[in-house]
Amino acid sequence: MDFREFQKRMERLHRNVPEALERIMYQLGEELLTHITNELDSQDLIDTGALWNSFSQGDQNNIWLFDADRNTLTLEVGSNLPYAEYLNDGYTIEKPFFVPGYWNGVGKFIYDPDAKGGFMVRPRSFIGRKYFDIALQDFQGGMQALLQKLLQDELERMVK
Repeated sequence: MDFREFQKRMERLHRNVPEALERIMYQLGEELLTHITNELDSQDLIDTGALWNSFSQGDQNNIWLFDADRNTLTLEVGSNLPYAEYLNDGYTIEKPFFVPGYWNGVGKFIYDPDAKGGFMVRPRSFIGRKYFDIALQDFQGGMQALLQKLLQDELERMVK
């Protein structure tokens, strides 16, 4: 390779760096979401699908905010479901309250605001499952190696 070819490759590499960094950030975000859903699965929580799906990019309850306007790249991922935080951090019910609805024939409670029946929720505390914290810690443990692999893949792709 002569100097002109080398110079062209370096210019192309320089032009493609922002897109490459964005792809890497997206891949890291997807990997974190995978860690979160895997941790939810490992804890044998009841799966209605809503929480799991909220940790998938594109779901209406998913948080996926990419910011490249400043001198840094930021990708924020998570869930907009209000109970995602309660399940992770725990919560306390301070006062008893009535939940209207009925029990179907297979033992599942169906919320119905117009129902005459229902049940009373008693004050109590629920310990957080820390699924997000555990997944993030696990993800950070392997992030350095993953980041190096993604950077290497992008460099190889860009200089070809």
